Amino acid sequence: MRFISLDVTTVFAAVVLFSSLTNVAADIIAWSGNACDGDEGANVACDGSCHSFVNRHSFEVVASGTHCVTFFEGDGCTGEPFLFSGEGGSECINVNTGTSIGSFSCSANNVCVDRSVTSNSTLTSGNVTAV
Repeated sequence: MRFISLDVTTVFAAVVLFSSLTNVAADIIAWSGNACDGDEGANVACDGSCHSFVNRHSFEVVASGTHCVTFFEGDGCTGEPFLFSGEGGSECINVNTGTSIGSFSCSANNVCVDRSVTSNSTLTSGNVTAV
């Protein structure tokens, strides 16, 4: 019988690599209820990507720092935008815009991105500036 000896450093590096690959981003969570209750949506990263908000009514940004969450009437982050700037700290926010919301995007910081204006625009406090 043959024994294989592994260097401790190699084993440690493999464990660190595996744990970093299985680490799931949990920056923002959308809920079906009005007070971050009901059906919990997937934990997604605040990285500017677009996510569905169908059948959701509240959200919680659990990532550190402040973030801008932009909601859109249409799917795929299209249509009229609704900005929620300075979100973070695990505060539950009810999304009551007076219209149905189809999708949202969460930025990695407090700069709001409005995809409905142009693909390279940043919307901050209602003013559009080129990026």
